[in-house]
Amino acid sequence: MFTANNELVITPDIWIISDTHFFHENIGRYCNRPENWQDLIINNWNELIAPDEQVLHLGDFALGKKINFELLTGSLNGKLFLIRGNHDRLSKTYCEAHAVTLLNDPLHVDYNDRVRLVFSHHPIVPLPDDLINLHGHIHNAPPPPEGSNLGRHHINMSVEVREYRPWRLKEIIRQLE
Repeated sequence: MFTANNELVITPDIWIISDTHFFHENIGRYCNRPENWQDLIINNWNELIAPDEQVLHLGDFALGKKINFELLTGSLNGKLFLIRGNHDRLSKTYCEAHAVTLLNDPLHVDYNDRVRLVFSHHPIVPLPDDLINLHGHIHNAPPPPEGSNLGRHHINMSVEVREYRPWRLKEIIRQLE
C-alpha cells in the first residue's frame, strides 16, 4: 500500500484509466471510437466505481470549456486523482476546487516485494528492467503481447485498448503473472 498527497492510497482495488478525452470532438475519428464513446465511458465508469472509491487517471481527462469539466467531475463516481496529460491544461487550484487531485508525473510505487510500478501519461522510455510502467498517451497501440512495441513492462491504459472502462490495479497485475 502506498500513500501520496496524504489522500491517494495505491491498493489492488484502486481503479486505473487513461485518455478519456471527454469533450474532444476529433478523438472519436482519430482513434476509431464507437459513435457513443463518451456515454459509453461514463456509463462504464459509474457502473463499476462506487462513490467512495479512488480512481487514478493517467492523463488527458477532458478538453474544452470549464463547465464541461465541472459537469463531469460532478457526475462521475469516485475520488479522482489525475496525472496531467498533454491535453490537461486546467490549474491545480481549479482542479482541486472541483475535487480532482493533481499528482506528479511520473508516480513511483513499490506495490509489493516483487512489483515496482511507475504511473505516467507518456510511456517511459527507456524503462529500467525492474519497473512496470502503466501509462496512456499512445491510444490504439494494443497492450502486450498483442502489439505494443514498447515491451511487456509497458501497460497501455488508454480506453481504446481497455474496453472503454476503468480497470482495477489487481486485474492488470494478474494479467502480468
